Amino acid sequence: MKPFRLLFFFLLLCAPLAHAWDRPEMARYGAAYAGPGLLRLYVAHTKADDYAVLKIQGINHPLDQHVYWAKVRYQEGRPERISYVIAEKNAERVVFFVNGDSGTLGIPNYHGQPLVELGFSYDKRESALTAPEHLLTDYERQIGVIE
Repeated sequence: MKPFRLLFFFLLLCAPLAHAWDRPEMARYGAAYAGPGLLRLYVAHTKADDYAVLKIQGINHPLDQHVYWAKVRYQEGRPERISYVIAEKNAERVVFFVNGDSGTLGIPNYHGQPLVELGFSYDKRESALTAPEHLLTDYERQIGVIE
């Protein structure tokens, strides 16, 4: 009986940790944007369309392979204009801005500049290969929810 009691208390202690991150349901399709050189940005919205994961890939910078969890904000009356916003040191910062088929990504501390804005264009072929669930898994690995 004692081992059962120990197991019960262990599970009870771990229960709050298991609920620290509730995996959101993701939209079916993602999007991909091509930047200069090999730079790509992958975007996947949640099914509720209130948050998105954004993965940067193909840049010689510490943000290579970085995945952001960002709030999605649509411009009123202009649904093709989307801002992806992250919380940063008691402030918010737009990481990526989309206007139709083009976008702008802000990269901090790049090529000797405090902030560089790089242009992107929608990549239909790469978008068809973008898997929202995989991007969310990459984010979960980054924050340590899974290994």
